[in-house]
Amino acid sequence: MAVLSIIGGRSKEWVIFESELRRLGDVLVCTDDGSYGRHGFVTDAAKDALSQGELDIVYAVGPVPMMRAVVNLTKPLGVRTIVSLNPVMVDGTGMCGGCRVEVGNQIKFACVDGPEFDGALVDFDLLMDRLSTYREFEQQALAPCEPGTCKIGLE
Repeated sequence: MAVLSIIGGRSKEWVIFESELRRLGDVLVCTDDGSYGRHGFVTDAAKDALSQGELDIVYAVGPVPMMRAVVNLTKPLGVRTIVSLNPVMVDGTGMCGGCRVEVGNQIKFACVDGPEFDGALVDFDLLMDRLSTYREFEQQALAPCEPGTCKIGLE
């Protein structure tokens, strides 16, 4: 069985694990800016590979919007797609609920039930909504502040 890896990044310096994946099979590299490999998104290369009809299973690892886009390509074709949902995991036991996701109309916790799931069963709308819950607090934590003015107690 042949392995085809399609990897990408915004630009060449964001492309990782290329040499490791080449040990397993063919690798197609994509960069958003065209600085290395094929110009465009990994989904563009995946669409071409899927049109050849030679893919039995797809593993998608990366940003949630990319994994969702891959599932949107593979699902209509009936190609099984496993996604790796690695959201922020606070306690690793499922008790905090930070990594809660709906898969096949069932609540799952990525830290204990996954993080790999059948992409066709993942509720990506709910997942993307949940992942944005703490965005404002994350931005505040990254913003510089003067001593005595930080609102989140990181002084």
